[in-house]
Amino acid sequence: MKELSELTLALAEDLWQRFRLLAMIVDRTERFVGMTPAGFPVDPQLPNEVAAPWQQSLAGNKDEIQAIALDLILRALQTAVEPTNFQILQILKEQPAVSFSELMRATRLNCLSLMERVNDLIQVGLAVKDIQTGQVQGTKAAASLLRFVEETQGRLCEMILERRRE
Repeated sequence: MKELSELTLALAEDLWQRFRLLAMIVDRTERFVGMTPAGFPVDPQLPNEVAAPWQQSLAGNKDEIQAIALDLILRALQTAVEPTNFQILQILKEQPAVSFSELMRATRLNCLSLMERVNDLIQVGLAVKDIQTGQVQGTKAAASLLRFVEETQGRLCEMILERRRE
C-alpha cells in the first residue's frame, strides 16, 4: 500500500474524530423518544431499516461513506483556506493555546466575528477549545495543512525565481 503523507494521516484522524462526534449526535437524535432526526414522529408502518439508527444504515453503503468523507474533507479545506481563518490557524500554530482576547488583538476581529470563525474551525476539526479556560488550540490536521501550504509556497517561490527568465 502507498505510504500516506503526514497531511493525509493527520487530517483523516481529526476528521474521523469529527465524524464520530457527528455520528453520536445523529444516533442520539434518532433514539429520542419516538422521533426521527427531522423531528417527525416515526411511522409505525415503516420497515425496520428506515427506523433503524443511521450508523447501521451505513454499514454496507460504501458510496454514502465516500460521499460523507469527501464532504468532511472539502468542508475542512474550504474553511481553512479562507484568508482570515487561515490567519487564525497560523496564530494557533505559533502558540500551544491562545485566548480569545489574544486572537481578537491579532486578527482585529470583534468577539462575535471571531467566535463564529473559531466555531467554524472547530466544526471542521481544525481547532479545539478548552471549555474551562476558553483557550483555543489548533489540531494536528491544522498544523499539517499549514506545513503543506508553507512547503508548497516555498517550492513555488523557488521555481518562480529559477524560471522567471525562461
